Amino acid sequence: MSGQGVEINQFIGKSYSYIHRDFNPKEFRETFKLVFEKDHVADLDPASDTDTKMCYAFVCHGEIQPLYKNQSNYIMSESGATFANLSYK
Repeated sequence: MSGQGVEINQFIGKSYSYIHRDFNPKEFRETFKLVFEKDHVADLDPASDTDTKMCYAFVCHGEIQPLYKNQSNYIMSESGATFANLSYK
C-alpha cells in the first residue's frame, strides 16, 4: 500500500477479506463504524467528512486496514507478483 509518496508494505498472511463500499454497502457501513466510531454517510450529505469521502474499502486480516482514494493498493503474492490491484477506480 502506498500514498502521497510513501510506500508502506504490510504482511497480511495467506487470507484476507476485501469490503468495498459499492459492492457490499451494508458490511462497509458496519466496518466503517467500527474503525471510525461514526456512521458512514453519503458523500454529498452535509455531515460528510474526509473519512466518508476518501475511504472506499477495507482489507481485513486480523486487523482492519482502511483504503483511501488517494492511495495505490495492491495485494502481492509471496513471489512479489501482483495478486490483486485494490486501488480506487
